[in-house]
Amino acid sequence: MFLFSSCSKKDKDPNGLSPTSPVKEMTNYLVSQGFDEQHIVFDKDRVVIESDIIMTIPDLEQRVATWKREIQAGVPQTEQRRNTYIVSNAYNANIKFYIDPAVPANWRTAIQGAVNNWNAVNGTRLGMSIVTSQASANTRIFMGYENSNWIARAYLPGSDSKPGVTVEINSKYNDLAASQKLFAITHEFGHTIGFHHTNQTSGTHIPGTPTVDANSVMNSFVLPWNGFTAGDILATQILYPQ
Repeated sequence: MFLFSSCSKKDKDPNGLSPTSPVKEMTNYLVSQGFDEQHIVFDKDRVVIESDIIMTIPDLEQRVATWKREIQAGVPQTEQRRNTYIVSNAYNANIKFYIDPAVPANWRTAIQGAVNNWNAVNGTRLGMSIVTSQASANTRIFMGYENSNWIARAYLPGSDSKPGVTVEINSKYNDLAASQKLFAITHEFGHTIGFHHTNQTSGTHIPGTPTVDANSVMNSFVLPWNGFTAGDILATQILYPQ
């Protein structure tokens, strides 16, 4: 989740990764899916894209292998809007979030509000809850700090079709207005269930939904929370029908 604008690519080699062909191949794959190369940052065992979308390196390697097989088989490659993977029916009716003890009360309020927001979307099987045991959770929510313009960031679902494993909140923005906190966390939960940014070209476009939706919760910049748009609701109903 950006504050107002996207960040620049860090001028460093990816830690723990070969700086040659594997990284280049993974970068080429991400660019083919509509991501801007300037917003792809390799960081140890993960890659951070568009400041707030995270993939693990093993998951990305599996995506690249599938992509190469599809190219060789002549499968058409298109621009994207939703994630390659979404959350399976084994998990999506009750996605369980665990909140680290260090998360401040005002962010906890936003987290509960975001759970309520997604649970209130009619016509879907999607459900979310907050649990008190990390061992029973699908997704851990914790605090971090970086002097950067991302408010929070989250993992997408992986090839195991489980929800994104973490949501990290940037404590630099602890003084953000409550309605903006709620928008930001609702947005990040959208990433954990497979939604990409509506104002960018990554992800598979969901047929029947708008390609431009100025007030969508999945836009990559923060707004005061004013409810889901009709496009947000329709996209959720399509991905997670009852």
